[in-house]
Amino acid sequence: MPKEFRYKMLVYPNITKSGKEITKDSYIVLLPDVIESLLKINKKLHITLLLPTNVKRDVRIRELFKDKRYKSSIDFKPFDVPSSNNSMRTSFFFNSQTFLDAIDYRKNDYDIVYSHLPEHTLGLSNLFNNATQSRPKFIGYCHWFETSKSVGFTKTMLLQNFAGILEMEQCGVNSKWLKDYVLKEAKRWFNDDIINQLDTIIQPHQLGIDSIDFQTKIPKKKTILFNHRKGTYTGFTDFCKAMEKLWKKRKDFEVITTFDECDISKYKWNGGKWGSPNREVYLNTLKEKVYVGVGYFKNYSAWSLSAMDGLSRGVPYILPDKLCYDEMVGDDYPLMYKHKKEDDFLRVLEMVLDEPKIRTEAVKKITPKIKKMKWLPQIKRWMDWDDLFNPHNFAMVAETPKYKEMVKIIKNHKRISRYELITKKNWGPQIPVGRYRNRLRLDKRVKFLKDGYEWVG
Repeated sequence: MPKEFRYKMLVYPNITKSGKEITKDSYIVLLPDVIESLLKINKKLHITLLLPTNVKRDVRIRELFKDKRYKSSIDFKPFDVPSSNNSMRTSFFFNSQTFLDAIDYRKNDYDIVYSHLPEHTLGLSNLFNNATQSRPKFIGYCHWFETSKSVGFTKTMLLQNFAGILEMEQCGVNSKWLKDYVLKEAKRWFNDDIINQLDTIIQPHQLGIDSIDFQTKIPKKKTILFNHRKGTYTGFTDFCKAMEKLWKKRKDFEVITTFDECDISKYKWNGGKWGSPNREVYLNTLKEKVYVGVGYFKNYSAWSLSAMDGLSRGVPYILPDKLCYDEMVGDDYPLMYKHKKEDDFLRVLEMVLDEPKIRTEAVKKITPKIKKMKWLPQIKRWMDWDDLFNPHNFAMVAETPKYKEMVKIIKNHKRISRYELITKKNWGPQIPVGRYRNRLRLDKRVKFLKDGYEWVG
């Protein structure tokens, strides 16, 4: 008996590391947990994922597609993206047919589009409404906004980002700090009415952790972890300067990084680069060998998945007392330093290097918060999912003669594909079939299949 899927969701990606380090891309890291949680929240949801072909290198994504619990509920459609961040954000407008071919829109309906790239979402909305018969709801997520504090170039996609967000019912950001920051940036261009709309749409969606496995023993070696990307916003260059200063004072530590771009091989305090396409190996290495992690963020910050990785393994992090970090660890966390103050950063770092009891106190302080950050509970708090999947909240046609004829065709055929149904009706791309589909969802005599409908009487 075919499984019923009353809602079909298309997930549009945001991939900034599409080359050999794709397994470290933050979107790829969080995707399996988000998808698994959504399928638990609504067991009649089918999800189509647009992903680069080389994503198959990622172990957790391969396991997701093989999992007997979910493999019938997810599809993978190849959708390669440019490796350059800027090219990735701007390329959509020249590849609309590639997108339409990828989603196979003639054979598929999509009820919800979950866009992780607001810069493309206005274009996505336009394509769905003008070039396909689907009329989906749009929701989204964005952890990265191109502003003067997050990027070094002068021309950004920020306005296009806002245009895409305004197409959404809700767009998650990783912290209240980021929401406030984004609304402040938007006031440069928009009046109060638009700001109020953005204020309603943009909501904090704090990220989670996939597993908790704390250290049982404190590592004897004083290993300092920098597992963030290289960039002005992560403060990598300034962090290296601070380590040089500390090395002149003491020689009892080493620093390790996890990204190829964070090359510290020229430094005497270099402990190497730890990175693995296998996430389990990476996390076990954090658990077994890291004494303390650091966040040296400057003017902009995401809800750092890298910090969450370490915290989930019982590795305490030294973090700035600004940006989003009081939301993550609490403002009474003992390892916070004064933002942008190198001397205070080094003071806290030396304190935790010299006093294992302070390290233990920090782990003890963060443990209750970490235990509440598992993915499923976090995602359930993001929004009212029952409201999103409420069939009465979807735009639909009235019970017109055309609609009744559609029901009759399904009844007569007992089971019919979406493509066969549209062909029989001779409906072109301008007919809003999605609105007929939404009305049909209220009819208990019709079972929704992955690619069509079945009459159950």
